[in-house]
Amino acid sequence: MDGGAGPYRIPGGDRPDVTDHAAQQTELYNVDEEAVSAYLSDHPDLLLRRPELLSAIELQHECGDARSLIEHQVGVLREQNTVLQRRLNELLAVARHNDGTAERLHRLTLELLNADDLHEAVETLKAGLHEGFQADAVGVILVGAVGGDPLPEVVTYDDARLRALAGVLDEGVPFCGVITDAQRRIVFDQAADRVASATLIPLVDRRHYGVLGIGSDNPDRFHTGQGTVFLRRLGAIAARVVSRHLGDG
Repeated sequence: MDGGAGPYRIPGGDRPDVTDHAAQQTELYNVDEEAVSAYLSDHPDLLLRRPELLSAIELQHECGDARSLIEHQVGVLREQNTVLQRRLNELLAVARHNDGTAERLHRLTLELLNADDLHEAVETLKAGLHEGFQADAVGVILVGAVGGDPLPEVVTYDDARLRALAGVLDEGVPFCGVITDAQRRIVFDQAADRVASATLIPLVDRRHYGVLGIGSDNPDRFHTGQGTVFLRRLGAIAARVVSRHLGDG
């Protein structure tokens, strides 16, 4: 072997320097940092105009192993900001849901007002709740004589089955949650077996006209303690439509 031979070279070119890529990356980062520094120097009020950037910047105080009071306060504020942002997102989600519910209720109200008779109004109500509110089961019970052709949803005042609905009619407010077998049978009839939770809404407008039931096969869909603002409005609208077709309004 010739000890005086020169360094080995790759045929067709020089041996690449493995440090070139790292050097280029370092140079790129240095350029970026310099550009950022220059921009901050020219715009010292950036963080005042964009305070949200502070929550993403780590600022440490030179105090050894101890954590400065300022760092602790910043950490607390960041945690509070995260909690508040999560709550805000939840409120926005609820607001969007309520807006959608209000719009669907408005459309259903207009459809009910266009019904020519009580039978069409009842069918429109059922269809609207199935399609617009994803109800798995809908039932309507009307109490007393309604005149004209008899409807399957009508029961007389002396019907023994009405005892199951006495509490809802007497209290005059929607009930949400798990209902009794007797309530499921009279309100939902053939669909009773699929109802795991429901809301029973009294139809009251000058007098008691009956009960509207909305059922779900999800046991958690309706539960005690949930809001009933839209359910009350729905009950009032349905009762007024029934009243108008009976000539009471």
